[in-house]
Amino acid sequence: MTTSTEGTGADAAGRTSLEQLVRDQLSAFNSHDATGFTAFYADDAVVVDPQYPEPLRGRAAIEEDVAAFFTAMPDLRATVTNVLTAGESVAAEMDVTGTQTGPLALPDGELPATGRRIDQKFASFSRVDAQGRIAEEHRYYDLAAIQAQLGQE
Repeated sequence: MTTSTEGTGADAAGRTSLEQLVRDQLSAFNSHDATGFTAFYADDAVVVDPQYPEPLRGRAAIEEDVAAFFTAMPDLRATVTNVLTAGESVAAEMDVTGTQTGPLALPDGELPATGRRIDQKFASFSRVDAQGRIAEEHRYYDLAAIQAQLGQE
């Protein structure tokens, strides 16, 4: 994992804390622990995700979203390739893989299991609050490529 800091206000302790947040949250993700994964978010967190026309609002909505992916892709995994920190912000780049062997709940309906594999780059930009929880997150990935990989062209 590559790490760097940019901007002002990012001291070594803050940088280490944000890097640890990414590592710990990724560990919960790779363990398919939806509650553990979402424990890193503030109760009123907002997540902007290209899959949804409106942001996910609140920890419960974020947990429901990630749990749907764990159900649909029991082998879903993410590997961090780069982390950047600046002040109260952290950006992470990841490789995400998984095979859709279960139904996937999507905003416009359920996608039955396809047996197809996804292999995608994913990036998130997050701002943490004073308690060290993610208050706001913006996710970036190629939704059209994922849909094509799942046969939804």
